[in-house]
Amino acid sequence: MYTPPSTDVSDEKNNAGGIKPLVSFIIPCYKEPLEQFTMAVDSVIKQTYKNLEIILILDNPQNEELAAKAKEYVTLDERVRFYQNGKNLGLVGTLNKAIRLASGELIARLDSDDYAKPERIATQVQFFPEYDIVSSNFAFMNADNEIVRHRKFPIEDGEIKEHLINIEDCMYHVTWLLKKSVYYQLGFYRDIGPFEDYDFLLRAAKRNFKMYNIPDELTLYRISVGGISSTNNVRQHLGSEYLRANYADIEGITKEDIANYLVSPIGKEHAQAYKTFYKYKEKIMQSRGRCQYYFRLLCYGTYLAFINYYGRKKILAFARMMKF
Repeated sequence: MYTPPSTDVSDEKNNAGGIKPLVSFIIPCYKEPLEQFTMAVDSVIKQTYKNLEIILILDNPQNEELAAKAKEYVTLDERVRFYQNGKNLGLVGTLNKAIRLASGELIARLDSDDYAKPERIATQVQFFPEYDIVSSNFAFMNADNEIVRHRKFPIEDGEIKEHLINIEDCMYHVTWLLKKSVYYQLGFYRDIGPFEDYDFLLRAAKRNFKMYNIPDELTLYRISVGGISSTNNVRQHLGSEYLRANYADIEGITKEDIANYLVSPIGKEHAQAYKTFYKYKEKIMQSRGRCQYYFRLLCYGTYLAFINYYGRKKILAFARMMKF
């Protein structure tokens, strides 16, 4: 059972040594389980870095349970601000609204079922003002708060941009701390599909904003029980691929461009290839024991590497990642 921490914010010993920038920590919520929501918000309240504005924004007018809990936080901690949308705005609309409401010069992100380690902001803020966007490595956790997997990514600006442009997203959204001014210069998030964060990073790379990824695991990212739907999973991966392939014109890409690609003959072909790749990948990951794992990896992996479009792309991506 998760035990909430004390909300005493009087201890400033970790913030000694000068004026610290105000960090606005944005936590959007919709229908997350109350215990997971509480764990996420408490992890932000318990940050060793105290100069925070904690923005809870609920994109669900009917969720009385989360609204009541958020209002309770407002009474317990003067740093907490709560907003509830009168109608559903979606993630992009909700985030853009929260950013405009934020008072801090730095913006931090966390989903309302994830967990920020106590030292996260204190660690990240040290990289400003030299860098514009700072993320970190992280670990996946399950519904029982157990760590099940670790993710490591490139560290330095040049490596990050090469990875972003050629391979995949390597700065997970819920680990970000960035200058609020970057949002205003890029025109905020675009309603372009279930990859608004990747689109934002590619546009930031195009404008040459300076990026850094802290090698420490500072955030725990929760794997949802149901996971992303099959349709959204395909849209997310194919849409991200389209952004990479058209990086030279990233700022001109529209939601309609991606929709047209998805229904085009080549888009449908790639969608089928991805579904096949994902099916066999799941079979490999669901193996019981090392022997079955390596047998399936040999059988399915060989097929994917030589026959499947996505399998070939993943092999090439893996080869490029080896230097990291």
